[in-house]
Amino acid sequence: MGRWNKHMVKLWGAGILALSITLGSVQVPVYADTVQSVTVLESTHELVNGKMRVTADIRNGGTGAEAGFYVVGYDENGKALEVVGDSEYMMSDEIGTYEVDLDSGGSVKRVEVIPAGPAGDQAQLLASGYYTNNGVINVSGVVQNSTVGHNVGMLAVGYDASGKAVEVTSADSYFGGSDVGTFIVQLKAAKLIKSVKVSVIDPVEDAVKLLQTGSRLENGKLVVTGSIQNRNKGGQAGVIVVGSNGSGKVLEVNTTSGYLSSNEIATFQAELEAGKAVSSDLKVFLTGNSQTPKIIAEGRTTINNKLVVTIGVENGDVSQRITVKSTAYDAKGRSLGTDTDSMFMTANETTTLRIDYDTRVKSVKLKYYDQSGKQIGEAPIRIKINGQLQSYAQSPVMVGGSVLVPMRPIFESLDASVKWDQKTQSVSSSKGSAQIKLKMGSKQAVVNGKNVALDSAPRMVKGTTMVPLRFVASALGCEVKWDGNEKMVLITTK
Repeated sequence: MGRWNKHMVKLWGAGILALSITLGSVQVPVYADTVQSVTVLESTHELVNGKMRVTADIRNGGTGAEAGFYVVGYDENGKALEVVGDSEYMMSDEIGTYEVDLDSGGSVKRVEVIPAGPAGDQAQLLASGYYTNNGVINVSGVVQNSTVGHNVGMLAVGYDASGKAVEVTSADSYFGGSDVGTFIVQLKAAKLIKSVKVSVIDPVEDAVKLLQTGSRLENGKLVVTGSIQNRNKGGQAGVIVVGSNGSGKVLEVNTTSGYLSSNEIATFQAELEAGKAVSSDLKVFLTGNSQTPKIIAEGRTTINNKLVVTIGVENGDVSQRITVKSTAYDAKGRSLGTDTDSMFMTANETTTLRIDYDTRVKSVKLKYYDQSGKQIGEAPIRIKINGQLQSYAQSPVMVGGSVLVPMRPIFESLDASVKWDQKTQSVSSSKGSAQIKLKMGSKQAVVNGKNVALDSAPRMVKGTTMVPLRFVASALGCEVKWDGNEKMVLITTK
């Protein structure tokens, strides 16, 4: 769901912001703290058509500026049920009257109207609340943008009684500089969810990120939800969910993909029929940047006494037909024949191929081919930084035992500066007291003034400057591990 500004009306003659009010009739004017010379002159509230209508008179005593505010409705226990916020440019000494409706209506026992304050360097979550209605949880959040207009998002995660994330959803929208706005999303697993955590998402890196995942059993299926954040360039982005049993055997794979605009934040959902047979160790892969088609994972499970194979396929940067060759075997290992099937995939599309076999089939061997007849190889190398999967415009490559990654995105992902010198074909970076320098084609690097030998030199790959990942991360004080089974580089910053 997208950004949702609740009903706010400006009534000419008075106007907006800060104060705690209790249920009752019109309150007398009170003195309030000032924020950037914005004060609440008076506020009232009443039930109107089942909604709690809040009216506030605000005076801007400072210079003309974007004036933001938010309203919080609480229940009898002091829990925030619902929040609404907005902003408007106010002239110096302007007074305005504003109306805001809270849908939670009669459940609201106390109301606060609060000034947003000055904008910071990044977007911030000012307040959030949630309540259950008609079997779903309505989650609202008020976000204030930084001083520069850009896309901003909100993430809501529902947890069960044990603290496990069971459902994830998100929303995003473009905010102008210093804008205050309201997001509202819904969580469907109301019977399972005991608490909700809300956070703001402010894009800062040129990479695709997996923000959060949650899973729950529903009608015998395992429902997996999550949110991803796109890079600074629009394009295809996909997710592959891999469910394994307690022994690590992949049972089922499911995928979802689509076009995401620059910095867009999207929610995905995938269902696994294997249900409770899947262990809690779910794996989620981000896709959409491979130059060549990849088979990310294969799953094998039995449904209604029949073997079902699911395959997560990521296409490369050219639209083409992908072909699968399947050889089936019975319980004694005798061949039951070979079949081929194919599907057309657009550039960077991610999809699931499912094959249902008859009851005679107990095992299969699969091969995959691109449109030129070349056999499709293994899954790509993946990068995870502090638990977040990364995705770059140029996929990581393995050269002489070293993983090379795009220069600028990796330095920025590790919160390090990066400077490219075209004349010397070298890159310099620093983070804290660490300073490193690399030169294209050279296996000699400099760390804090000392020469260090590299296993693999920086180089160009399809027009992208690539640098050795382990060296860069270690030199910047990070812990680096390699998971050979998953072809995953795990980086933990310090």
